[in-house]
Amino acid sequence: MNKILGVLACAILAVACAPKQDYKAERDEVMKFHDVVMEDHGVVVNNQMKLDSLLKDLKGLKKSQPSLDTAAARKEMEQLKSSLGSAEDRMNDWMHQFEPDVTGKSNEEAIKYFKEEKVKITRIDSLYKQEIKTSGAYLDKLKKS
Repeated sequence: MNKILGVLACAILAVACAPKQDYKAERDEVMKFHDVVMEDHGVVVNNQMKLDSLLKDLKGLKKSQPSLDTAAARKEMEQLKSSLGSAEDRMNDWMHQFEPDVTGKSNEEAIKYFKEEKVKITRIDSLYKQEIKTSGAYLDKLKKS
């Protein structure tokens, strides 16, 4: 019984003496993840520009791909551009709302805030990856046709 109490006391002491989590580590993690997502932002913008160029030259696209249904292609390209734009808007909204300065908040409040922001930027990352995959597949399909 004394051994169990001794082990329990050591465990409680270890937890109580563990260093407190610092909000700066959470903030740095969010910022690093933001930087990774921004790399995909360039791909989103690039795919938007490619689709825009194709939309402006549907006649040229039809010449190189006579079997292409340009009305259907226009509709699909506009939808893809719109989806990419929506993803970009979500990223821009997040960046405008994100507040790295947590003056006036306790360490615990700041940690909670940055954890919530990481969830938001993770969702945007997933959205970016999905839109890049979808638009990239369409652009690749046009190249192969």
